Amino acid sequence: MTTAFPGGPAGGDALMRAEAARTAMARLLAVAGHDLKQPLQVALMAIDRAVRDGVAPGAAARLDLASDALQRLGRELDDLARSSQAGDVQPRLRPVPLSPLLAGMQAEWQAYAETSGVALRVRATRLVAWTDAAMLATILRNLIGNAVKSARPGGRVVLGCRRRGTRIEVAVLDDGAGIAPERLATLFEAFDRAGRRDGAGLGLGLHIVRQTAQALKVPVGVRSAPGRGSAFSVALPRADHEGPDARDA
Repeated sequence: MTTAFPGGPAGGDALMRAEAARTAMARLLAVAGHDLKQPLQVALMAIDRAVRDGVAPGAAARLDLASDALQRLGRELDDLARSSQAGDVQPRLRPVPLSPLLAGMQAEWQAYAETSGVALRVRATRLVAWTDAAMLATILRNLIGNAVKSARPGGRVVLGCRRRGTRIEVAVLDDGAGIAPERLATLFEAFDRAGRRDGAGLGLGLHIVRQTAQALKVPVGVRSAPGRGSAFSVALPRADHEGPDARDA
């Protein structure tokens, strides 16, 4: 079967240029995600040394917050490097109990949420998904970060999951300003910052979510209403319905 591109050979050239640009962007993101870890580690060591040398309790608390933020940045840089190579990485699928993973996400984002004036809540669950734990953590880390930034001051972000047939829907909900319907089509593109309360950042979070979900071959959904907040979700296979010899759901 032959596929024709508008403009004949020029269309093929455009496709080649687009692929070259995508490859260059992936290489740039991978290098940035790796190389920026070195100054980050230096900053973390300097903070640790300052605390061990002795500082006032108030200063120590602020340095702890700074250390937490830098560690979270390090994990996000790892996510960035990993997502840039998502098409070349095979997921390591296995049963993943969701309760400890969600609790880990809450612990990772709790301090930032509190300093942002946002309550971060996690609903308990006994569900077990068939997925790659590190890739799922990448998806949730970015969804939670966006949700905290989008939530209204004094508002809340809720992380939870529920059974849907042979799937488990893991969702992150915020009570922020919501996203206009016309923005939803491009929401997962790189550098899109729709729905952000402060408009800061590069807008790579949801792009990383999409890339990682595609590597896992799972769908990502979004529901949003202006003035009522947003809900982002990922649908994972249930562990009791999947396995090395299981058919596709």
